[in-house]
Amino acid sequence: MVTDVPHAKVRDVTERVVQELILAADKVAAHHAEPAKYPLPADRAAAEHLFLRRFDTLGDDRKKKAGVTVLADLRTGAVRSRRLGDLARVDLRSPASVDTQVKRLGFPERLRLPADGLRRPPASLVPGLLPDEPAPSRPTAVPNALHRLELRIRRVKCLNGTFAWGSDEIRLAGTGVDGSGEPRQIRPFKVRGFDDGDVRLYDPPRRFHWFGLDEGTGHPKSYFVTLVLTEDDGGGLAEYVDTLLELVRKKVTAHLAAAAAAGSAADPSGGPSVAPSVGFSGGPVGILVGMAVGTAVGRVFDELRGLYGDEAFKPVTVCAVVPALTGRWAGRPVTAPAVADFHGHGGHYRLTYDWRMYD
Repeated sequence: MVTDVPHAKVRDVTERVVQELILAADKVAAHHAEPAKYPLPADRAAAEHLFLRRFDTLGDDRKKKAGVTVLADLRTGAVRSRRLGDLARVDLRSPASVDTQVKRLGFPERLRLPADGLRRPPASLVPGLLPDEPAPSRPTAVPNALHRLELRIRRVKCLNGTFAWGSDEIRLAGTGVDGSGEPRQIRPFKVRGFDDGDVRLYDPPRRFHWFGLDEGTGHPKSYFVTLVLTEDDGGGLAEYVDTLLELVRKKVTAHLAAAAAAGSAADPSGGPSVAPSVGFSGGPVGILVGMAVGTAVGRVFDELRGLYGDEAFKPVTVCAVVPALTGRWAGRPVTAPAVADFHGHGGHYRLTYDWRMYD
């Protein structure tokens, strides 16, 4: 599962994206408390309106509490400034969106990447997810090329049911990001009704999403799927996560491009810039972008659970990295089963999945 970014600078950029988005969520709560003083931006594509749609699904008590919390935080002055740094200069009373105000601040010097900072990823990048590449000295041992990759669901287990009355009607949806860097929404389907201890077994495993391995840029190629588990329709949770993922992806790629460009401009060696390649899936850049996006979405959910009291199941992002069409996992085209845990509404569900390369 993707829960962190094993690259210090990219992790810092990811945290800034999260802070910017939470400021937009803060503005929604402040607007609820004092709408005249904290107007929402006119741009309906702004992050504030995405969070407003989620905010509107909450009960009145949670809305009121969120507004009180944000207004109290705005009065903390120096404490807030230390936490947010230059982002504390964003004025929630302005009709301009948080994103517009952040762009006016300019890109922080502290987030600048070295000229080759994205071309030399840490050795720990996505440990255990890289299929074995055949040794070139043994050409007879080279497996056949496989051109497709699928994420399969093996089973879903209810460890604890939600607070809802009666059985939980569980659905799964998601978003896949393929070898070209393009997101694709995965339509929701009903898993089944669950009570404590119930299991839905898929034998054979159910295909959740598949990718064509010939698309996109050069190897290694990274593939990400964000799984969204909901009870009933989840108040439009799947659509909300899909929109949030796209918003986060654009912010992460824009910020990393700015960080790489700033680093290249300051590089006295005049080496080639990685900035134009940010956002494409090939190589370590794409892996880092995907991990940053998955991490940021998870962090936003954590923050909104604290701010809004939003008890929705937190989405889970999983990843596979393919270095070659002849790659294998421990000599096999199928990974070992892995698990993803979903917590929300007082409930706990565990999903077992694997990845499979096939022709």
